[in-house]
Amino acid sequence: MLAGPDDREAGMGRLDTSTANQIIEAGRRLVAAGFVDGTTGNVSARDGARLLITPTSRDYRLLRSVDLVHIDLTSEETEGSWRPSSEWRMHAGVYRVREDVQAIVHHHAIWSSAVSVARLTIPVLIDEAADIGPIPTAEYAPSASPELARVVSETIAQGHNAILLANHGAVAVGRSVAEALRRALEVERISQMFICAAILGGAHPLDAMAITRSREFFKGYRADHHVLVPTLRSGELMPEHARLNDVVSYAFRAGIEFISLLQSLVLGRLSHHA
Repeated sequence: MLAGPDDREAGMGRLDTSTANQIIEAGRRLVAAGFVDGTTGNVSARDGARLLITPTSRDYRLLRSVDLVHIDLTSEETEGSWRPSSEWRMHAGVYRVREDVQAIVHHHAIWSSAVSVARLTIPVLIDEAADIGPIPTAEYAPSASPELARVVSETIAQGHNAILLANHGAVAVGRSVAEALRRALEVERISQMFICAAILGGAHPLDAMAITRSREFFKGYRADHHVLVPTLRSGELMPEHARLNDVVSYAFRAGIEFISLLQSLVLGRLSHHA
């Protein structure tokens, strides 16, 4: 059951604001990278026996920690002022089958979505992606459906750290929000390489020995140079991600579209009466 507005601030005491702010910043990174618009895609993190996830139809750039939604992994009871992302079942399914997964990032970036439409598997192409492993495309299932949740959880359960959703987008998992985000960003870069290599004659993946060596090297390297997703102070909106010129630009484009629509209606009326 969704909590009412009066319960919103009361829930603050039970909320890990550090984790919440990491989720929000990850969403904003996805917007800044052009992988999602303001509201598509979703980000979550495990919170004990629950998951904490972005709400549906809420712009990442305007979210606060109290806007995120808790979902019990056993009862599926929901706590929050907003409805959870429509893909919450997919996130819950992954957490149930992979105890090591602590965070999930789902996006609709162009290159990875293109590979998902081709329904191909991307092999390990570069050293930095050794910890991700091969990136298969899971079978098609409708967005936000129980079928998609089943397909994704079954594929992730095989040990994959990132997969493509047929004709949809990409999902990456990690032991932290920072790791899931890094992998989600890497999936898009690898997808672009894969497509470009195919145009040039074909991609040549790394062999098993190279993958093992790279995985070991980056395990130590990333531990020594680990950088968390920047956290926000409680209630901070980080206006640099939603600048005035963003709003003006949006309003300008909307105005152009409205004028164009109005012009079409006027011309249609004139044509009808001619």
